[in-house]
Amino acid sequence: MQNTESGQVPSLLHSILRGYVWMIALLAVGITAVVFTTLRSASRERAMEDLTRSAYALVPAVQSYITDSTSAALNSLVNEVATTMDTRITVINRDGSVVADSEKDPDEMENHRTRIEVIAAFNGVPGRSVRFSKTLGREMLYTAVPVVIGDSITAVVRTSLFFDSYSAALQPIVKEMLLIILTALVVAVISGWIISRRIAGPMSDLASVADRVRRGELGARAAPGHTREHNSLALSLNETLARNENLILDLSRSDSRNRAILESMIEGVAVVNRDGDLLVTNDSFRDLFNTGSSEIKVPAELAELFSQSSLPSSGIVEFEGKIVAFSSAEVSDSGDYVFSFRDVTAEVHLSEMKKDFITNVSHELRTPLTAIKGYAETLQEDASGESSDYLKIILRNTERLIALVKDIQTLSEVESEEGTCRGESVSVSDILDTVLPLFTSRAMDKGITITAEQITPNLTVNADHHRIEQVFVNLIDNAVKYTDSGFIQISAAKKGNQAVFAVSDTGRGIPREAIPRVFERFYVVDRSRSRKMGGTGLGLAITKHIVEGCGGTISVSSTPGQGSTFLFTLPLATS
Repeated sequence: MQNTESGQVPSLLHSILRGYVWMIALLAVGITAVVFTTLRSASRERAMEDLTRSAYALVPAVQSYITDSTSAALNSLVNEVATTMDTRITVINRDGSVVADSEKDPDEMENHRTRIEVIAAFNGVPGRSVRFSKTLGREMLYTAVPVVIGDSITAVVRTSLFFDSYSAALQPIVKEMLLIILTALVVAVISGWIISRRIAGPMSDLASVADRVRRGELGARAAPGHTREHNSLALSLNETLARNENLILDLSRSDSRNRAILESMIEGVAVVNRDGDLLVTNDSFRDLFNTGSSEIKVPAELAELFSQSSLPSSGIVEFEGKIVAFSSAEVSDSGDYVFSFRDVTAEVHLSEMKKDFITNVSHELRTPLTAIKGYAETLQEDASGESSDYLKIILRNTERLIALVKDIQTLSEVESEEGTCRGESVSVSDILDTVLPLFTSRAMDKGITITAEQITPNLTVNADHHRIEQVFVNLIDNAVKYTDSGFIQISAAKKGNQAVFAVSDTGRGIPREAIPRVFERFYVVDRSRSRKMGGTGLGLAITKHIVEGCGGTISVSSTPGQGSTFLFTLPLATS
């Protein structure tokens, strides 16, 4: 296509030269026409003046012949003078009849009274006229002067000349002029070609540089020219080419770097367009899904995922017995999606083994621990002194182990699919009425006031009643444990389609560096105090899993020495 267009469009050199030649040619033709017209007009004017002088020269002789009324003698005179002057002479009488003529018999000639030059002469002024002579069949110049005898004009002397014979003298001049113009035209064309080459040559060089760059020769540069404009254009082009070369090299290096990063990633990475076609994959993806390296094919298991109108941001797919987790993000400027895949088969199996282990161990430990607790309580009824103290230690640690086993089992349940929140309409007031009495005695022993204020009436949430009850128990139990004086306040309010809960206390607070970890398993801020109070370090972890499993969020803010506030949200129940 490029070659076709180049063949159809003329080069800059040809365009400039053609325009220059046309301009010179038109100028030459115009000058020739003007000069020829001017010379012809000047020649005609000179001929008219010569004819007029000749006519006036004949007037005295004609006066004497007109007076003598000898027309034959006058005609003889006219013929003689006309032969000498190479001019036609005609004498016209007052009535318009021809008295004498050097070319024709006067008796055979028509009346000339209406001729323009004759009319002017009879009016007393020299007359002139240029016209085609019907008698002789040639273009002629006519002049007429009056012949005055006494006070009246009695006749007119008219002299005439074939203008073509007179203008024949111009032909050598015209030929020489045409030769000069032709020579000037040739010189002008050669000069134009040279000038056009100087103008179009640098442009052709610049076009050649651009074409070399188009073919991939990024280092091509334009040479300086002979003019300031060409140098400026070459400099700008070279700077642009240098910037483009650097950009292309940077893009190439960036592409190589990104490709190296992509291939070094453990996760499988794939770029998918809007039609679900794979655009880019790395080795990890191809190894994970057993696709060939030479041809990118979409595995059948992923075709359904990629064809969805709204692609999920994360999820799980199964492929040939593997469990693969994925996450995705949209490329905003192209609409493509980037997916990362990771084989989590071993992790899922390990998690299932852990859950099974915890369930079995919890079940196996609970029975003997319950037996130990029962026998220790029985022995304590009859024990005294040191024996009673020993039995109290046994009971306290047994209860701690039972609580730990219970929390581990609960955590395992809420982390499993079976532990997800069971949606039902739960009254917040009913839960608080059930939970708060459990802590009344302990709070009174420590001089703490527990209040439930700012509770929106008839507030209900969509959650699992038992699990949400456990959330309040864990949060209030924590507040009672770590508050030595002051109060514990519980509030609940609507905010949009969420219910927002706050459990605040005036306890010891949590150090800033410990806040990010308070919801981790087995993490306790003060281990000595936790052991003394029988804490397991699992209560807040369980609480976080329950709240998030029910579609809510939980956070904590605290100031050491002033207390803590736990905020969590739950979706409102729909009517």
